[in-house]
Amino acid sequence: MDQLDSLNERLHAQDEEERRRAVLALASRPFAEVRHLLFDAMGDTSWRVRKEAVNVVLDTEPDGAAVEGLVGLLASPDNAGLRNSAVEALERLGSAALPALLRHIDVEDRDVRKFVIDILGNIADRSCITALVGALRDQDANVSAAAAENLGKIGDPRAVPHLVDSLVVNDVWFRYSVLGALARIGEAIPFAVLAPLASDSLLKRPVFECLGAVGDVDAVPLLVEGLADKVRAAREAAAVALVRLRGRLPAPVAMTDVDGRLAALRGTACVDALLTSLDTIDYGVREALVRILGTIGDERAATALLQGCRDERLRRLCLQGFRVMDERGMAALMEFYPSADDEERVYIIQVWGETGYAGCASHLAEGMRSSRPMLRRISALAAGKIGLVALLGEVAALLDDHDPDVREGAVSALAQLAASGGESVREIAQSLASSEAPEARRSATRLYAALMDAERLALLVKDEDSLVRRSAVSALAGLRNPASLGSLVMALVDEDPDVRIAAVAGIGELGGDEAPEPLLLALGDDDPWVQCAALKGLGRYGGGRVLDAIERLLPTAGGVVLITALETLAGMEGERASVLVKRCLDNPDEEVVKSAIEILSRGDAEWVDDCRERLLAHPHWEVRAGFVRAMVQLLGARALPHLERALESETDELVRGQLRDMIGRLA
Repeated sequence: MDQLDSLNERLHAQDEEERRRAVLALASRPFAEVRHLLFDAMGDTSWRVRKEAVNVVLDTEPDGAAVEGLVGLLASPDNAGLRNSAVEALERLGSAALPALLRHIDVEDRDVRKFVIDILGNIADRSCITALVGALRDQDANVSAAAAENLGKIGDPRAVPHLVDSLVVNDVWFRYSVLGALARIGEAIPFAVLAPLASDSLLKRPVFECLGAVGDVDAVPLLVEGLADKVRAAREAAAVALVRLRGRLPAPVAMTDVDGRLAALRGTACVDALLTSLDTIDYGVREALVRILGTIGDERAATALLQGCRDERLRRLCLQGFRVMDERGMAALMEFYPSADDEERVYIIQVWGETGYAGCASHLAEGMRSSRPMLRRISALAAGKIGLVALLGEVAALLDDHDPDVREGAVSALAQLAASGGESVREIAQSLASSEAPEARRSATRLYAALMDAERLALLVKDEDSLVRRSAVSALAGLRNPASLGSLVMALVDEDPDVRIAAVAGIGELGGDEAPEPLLLALGDDDPWVQCAALKGLGRYGGGRVLDAIERLLPTAGGVVLITALETLAGMEGERASVLVKRCLDNPDEEVVKSAIEILSRGDAEWVDDCRERLLAHPHWEVRAGFVRAMVQLLGARALPHLERALESETDELVRGQLRDMIGRLA
């Protein structure tokens, strides 16, 4: 038995792995000799064997005769696995398979014609548009529908006139495919062409989908009418299409021709029909329905939109809908509230807060007395957002709540109430500021910030608790009051580095002519993060004094400070800043050198020649790689000889690969 017979026998072994290994063995033989065996293996009962056979066939880079043979395998009615393998092989061949496929697009076997058309669509080569357009007239409905579908998949606008003309064919499923193709291509089509087709109940859905993709404002009345269609799929398609179409219209047209028509549906049976579709699992449909119901503003949708608030992606749209409903929607929520569960009550209260509905005060007061921490917190926050000063006492009572999130919510609410209930909030802040509990004094800093009371905050800057001092410094800085500079400067000598960092950041944000001096002093701090904050603040000013200070800092600065200094220099103009950055190219820390290279690469190329030899010989491979990128970016093709010399001495494989790649691109 010769080797070929042995391989043939192994290809029919019972063991799947044995057959797969036999296929691999065929790869070492001349393709013409083993072609029939490989084609047989493409029809094996095991998908693993079939897959291996396809890979081996493609690895041989099949010639025209072999491709013809693959197309011939499509006519294998009794072996679906073989056909599928042939389809996969032809699709993976791509444009190389087109000549053979096009020769078989009108063969007698209708199944082969359809396979060929589907393969052409998946290859998506626009040179086959003419052949697919011709197949629109195929006598077999499945073949002509496949031609339409694959023209849509390719998406070439040249097919649009032919697809539109083919709509005269009175076949529902063919028209369905044509409409889908027109929607995918997305070229504008006159409304008058598509409108008559909507009279066919079986075509409404594809007509609506097509109008959503290619229609104009003339399609709006038909789509709005479709929202009340008794067929669920049709009205959902109309909803999605209307939202999609609205997104293409100019804003004034969308508001009058779409939103205006939708508002007119308020109180109609159409709303009931749309609500029945909200249980869909299709997010795109749900989003469209929520948008439309929100625009209609019918209070019957209130509870449905409330449930929509559970989905973070839909929450903003639901709130928008409640704003359109206004008092009617709020009244519907008030009516529903007593029977709502705790989670629903949380969402209702959030809606009241976001819409500023003051009629819910009694429910908020009740919520703040709930045994559920989330209800207490959300009720307090809503009272603050709405500005319900009458509930200030109930909110303040939550400052002693056992749950920290509730206490935090109460402070946030009081801060919001400061604008309208200033004196009462001030009294609460004073009480908190005199408390023995540091947390209470930290809360006082937030309230004093809301009250814009810099004097009281300045006192808390001296608090015995470092967290209180830091909170007071941050709050004081947030006031942007130049008169607070003295208190912030005083905090620069605080024993806690976090307080000093907050002070430095605050001085930098405060600005003014007096700010640079304390920031320069902060550069001498023994904490590197304070120094970093000072550098960031100084970067806003620049000038000779700042450059002098950075120059003095460079020889002794550590890694993080040095990198921050480089970032500061990068934002400063002038030759001197660039010179200071170049000095860092000799730093022993590779991260500093990499940062310096990255900054210098944003400018001109004058530094490259001076530094090239030592950076290409740098001991750290990432530095060498970073410099190579910078050199190519700045020099372009002029970098080629330097790259070639660097490749001769480079030892790191990653850098060698980078060098070869760049040489290949520039050569």
